[in-house]
Order: sequence, then C-alpha cells, then structure tokens
Amino acid sequence: MLPNKLKEKYNELADFFDRPAWKNRVLFYLAIFVSIAAAFLIVFEIFKLIFSDLSILNNTAYTQYNATDLSNMGFFDNERYLLSALVQSLAATIALVITLSLVAVQLAAQSYSARIIDVYKRNPDMWILLCIYIITIFYGLGLTKIIGLGILGNYIEGAIFVAYFMGFFAFVCLVPYMLKTLDLLKPSTVITLLAEEITKEKILEFLDNGDDVDEKDPIQPIIDIINNSLDRNDYETVRNGLKAIKNSTILIFENAHFLIGEEDKVASRVLQHVERFGTQAAKKENEDSTLATIQILEKIGIKATEQKLEEVSIKTSLTLGKMGVEAVKQKLDKVASETVKALGNIGNEITNVELKNASWASVSNIEKVGVKAAEQGFREVIWNTSKELERVGIKTAEKEYKSATEKAIDALEKTGIISIEQELEKEATRIAGSLHIIGLKSTKKQLDNTAIKSVEALVNLGTKAAEEIFENTLWMTTLAIGKIGVKAATQV
Repeated sequence: MLPNKLKEKYNELADFFDRPAWKNRVLFYLAIFVSIAAAFLIVFEIFKLIFSDLSILNNTAYTQYNATDLSNMGFFDNERYLLSALVQSLAATIALVITLSLVAVQLAAQSYSARIIDVYKRNPDMWILLCIYIITIFYGLGLTKIIGLGILGNYIEGAIFVAYFMGFFAFVCLVPYMLKTLDLLKPSTVITLLAEEITKEKILEFLDNGDDVDEKDPIQPIIDIINNSLDRNDYETVRNGLKAIKNSTILIFENAHFLIGEEDKVASRVLQHVERFGTQAAKKENEDSTLATIQILEKIGIKATEQKLEEVSIKTSLTLGKMGVEAVKQKLDKVASETVKALGNIGNEITNVELKNASWASVSNIEKVGVKAAEQGFREVIWNTSKELERVGIKTAEKEYKSATEKAIDALEKTGIISIEQELEKEATRIAGSLHIIGLKSTKKQLDNTAIKSVEALVNLGTKAAEEIFENTLWMTTLAIGKIGVKAATQV
C-alpha cells in the first residue's frame, strides 16, 4: 500500500515539474541546483576525511604571502587557464545549443505551422538555461579579472570553487533542456500546450478584435497541425488534435460563466473550425479522420446538452447534419451511418434534459442525412436513419413535443418514399415499422394530431408500395394503420 502511495506522490511531483509554467520549471532547475550542491558538499567532506589538511577557504599560502606575491609567483595561473577554458566552453556550448534549438523550431514550423513558434517562445526552459549560462560566463569572466588582486583575500579559493560548481551545473542543465526540446518536437506535446490557450476569454477576444488579428485565434494553430497531418496520413496526430479541441471546449462549457450570447459565439467558432476540417477530410475520402471528427462533434454536442446550452446543441446538430450530407456525397456510407447515430444520441440526450427546440433540430438534421442517403441508395444509412428517428420520435412523443415528433414522422415518410423509388423494399418496410411505433406512442400520449399524421404517412407509404408492388411494405403499413386505429379506439 505504501509503495503505491509513494509512486502516486512521485507521479504527481513529476507531473508538476514537467509542466511548462515558469514557476514549475524554475523550481525544477532549483531542485537540480540544490541536488548538485549537496553532492559537491558530500564529496568535499569525504575528501576532508581522507586528506585532513584539505581546505578550500584557508590555503596556507595566504598566511605566508600576499596576493601580489602569489600572482608574481604564478600561483593563480592554473586557475586563470581553467576559468578561461570553462568560460570559452560555456560560450561555445550555449551558442551551439541556441543554434540547434532554432533549427528545431524552424523544422517544427515547416512541418506543422508557423504559429507553433509561440510555443517555443513561451517555453521557460530555453530562457532559464540562457540565464544560467549568462550568469556563469560573466561570473567566470569577472573572477578571472580579479584573481591576484587580493580583493577577496582568503576567500578567492572558495570563489573559484563556486565557478567550477556553476560550470558543472550549467552543463548538467543541458540534459533536461535537451529532453524538453526533443519532447516539444512531438506533435502531441505541442498540441497539448496549444490546447491550453483555448479558453473562453481568448476566443471572445479574437472575435471582438475583428478579422485583422488571425494569429490570435487560439484554435487555428491546432487546425493547421491536423490539416498538415491529414495530408501526410498521420491519423494519430489528427485524433490528438481533435481530442484537444474537444477537451478544451468541454472544459469551457463546464467551468466558464457565459453572458448572454457568449456561448453561441464560442461554440460557433469551434464548430466552424471542426466542420471545415471534417468537410476537407470527407472530400479527400479520408474515412478515419472524418469519423474522428464526427465522434468529437457528438461529444461536444452531448456535453453542451448536459449543460443545457440549447443554442450550442442546435449548432452542433446542424454541423453534424452538414457533415453527414457531405459524407453521403463522397460515398462514405460508414461515416454517414455514424453521423446519424451521433445525431440520434444527441437528440436522445436533448429530450432527456427537455430542450424542446433542440430536439426538433436534431430530428431535422437526421432527416437531411437520411433523405440524401436514400437518394444514393445507401441501405445501412437508411436503416440507421429509421432506427434513430424512431428512438428520438418515441422520446419526443413521451415528452409531448408535438413539433419534434411530427418532424420525425415527416422525415420517416420522406425517407421511406424515396427508398421505395430506389427499390429498397427492406428499408421501406423498416421505416413503416418505425412509423407504426411512433404512431402507437403518440396515440398513447393522446397526441391526436400527431397520431393522425403518422397514419397519413403510413397511408402515403402504403400507396407508394402498392404502386411498386412491395408486398412486405404494404403488409406492414396496413398492419400498422390497423393497430394504431385499435389503440386510438381503446383510448376513447
């Protein structure tokens, strides 16, 4: 039990130090400094035990000669050479490190987006390392200048020891800096850092400042990265980018306090970016990336619904509807099916939290995808459209949302008639069954006009089936009309 707790504490501490905030990174390098200082002191004490006359601060030469005599005797020559070599090596090292860092930034910018330069500019490690080297170099230069002048007296040896210690510390700091820089070359790390910039305040600031400050759009850098990744078929980076946008958006919905209209602005901006990317992925017939976009939109829509942000729910449904239609156009039937399911899940959640207008919007967008799929003869999409319209239609009938339920009936009727025209008998029969169930539920809830509308839809569907000699569909519509009639009679 104890080792697990220690492991958890260690992981928490590691996560704290690994964050790129100034406070965390300064504490991290300070911890390295203290650790090295403690190691030096321990080694020094061990040497004192072995060599009893070892002393840094009290060299016996200072008791016999003054600083000028010692300098003339060449007492400080080794120190000067060592300090000079240390300063030169530190200067050469930091110049090389900065050059390589800038090359890494250039490569990353070319590979992903010029906007990620800001990530490297905000990285505290580079500035902290630069400060450590500047302080150490100028300390070494200053110490080289005053050696032999007697300014520090007997403490000159201690000052020289500090210079060696600082040089060692500066070189050790290269290790975490290089690890951090290499980590920043990974797109997942860059995406995580960029996602932290996606906040309500920054999105609204961008929208309020007009079109001439595009670089301040906090979402655009991640969109640039996933667009470039899409061209290279780097699906992992695409998924990571979409997840980052989704997580940041959900965090905004959960924690932000919105004034009137603000949630609509924030959602519109986020959905606009995601829709553009998803449409581009669909046009390139990239099924994996388009599916990932649909899943992200679904999660955003469900979270917005849970928070009862009705306008956001409506906009998300509208975006999914557009994505679904585009998927059908590009003959991505699996993507279109998943879009219908996502709209059904959102519609179901909308009805649970009683967002009346949003429920109508979800049904309307399922209809758009279903009708387009029926025109193209996509059987699986039609089947899922029938299933989701039935599920949402039952829910809205239970809540007595007449307009949403009637919209579901209209959508089923239209999809069913087109299915018959496309000679898809099984799908048309399935749609008749959905109309039957919604009609029974409407009758049970005494939604008379809605029940009548379902019967009319079944009649129209049956008439069309009779013209095409679809026996199963005709049988189902006749059976459904009869059962709804019986149910209505028993309700009187």
